[in-house]
Amino acid sequence: MAEVSALQSSLDPTYEPKKREINNNLGKDEFLQLMIAQIQHQDPLEPMDNSESIAQQAQFSSLEQMQNLNSSMESLLTAYQSSEKSSALSMIGKQVEGFVTSTDADGNAVTNNIGGLVKGVDFTSAPPMIVVDSDGVEVKLPQNQVSSVTLPQTTTVADDLTSDSETDDSEEII
Repeated sequence: MAEVSALQSSLDPTYEPKKREINNNLGKDEFLQLMIAQIQHQDPLEPMDNSESIAQQAQFSSLEQMQNLNSSMESLLTAYQSSEKSSALSMIGKQVEGFVTSTDADGNAVTNNIGGLVKGVDFTSAPPMIVVDSDGVEVKLPQNQVSSVTLPQTTTVADDLTSDSETDDSEEII
């Protein structure tokens, strides 16, 4: 008896055996196993009614189709999220216009128009936030509130030279 109490005292007092997790969701494999077990254990003198058997098979087929539809929807959602990210990234370096809705002190919704050059994208929220440089102020604009995307207005050295030579006809370049 002393050996048992010595063993108990050496065990970790905070140890708890792992509890079995119960899954209340039946998948198609569990449903099929239940249906096979029901057929195997049915009373041979009173077999299952044909209409019951057909109804169970229809339920199994419906369950399988719903699971296939669910997996298709998940892959579609993943593809959409991927395209949403790629679309947001394609806006970097471009001029965007959009709007942000906020509430004022009285609780009224106020819509502010935002425009500027896209400097980056923030993926920490859904939808992605477009980081816009709006007149020197960095503003985060939800991607789904962007109303237009254009190439930025830039001037090149060639444009500057042609505009100078067109306006000043008195100088001649040798």
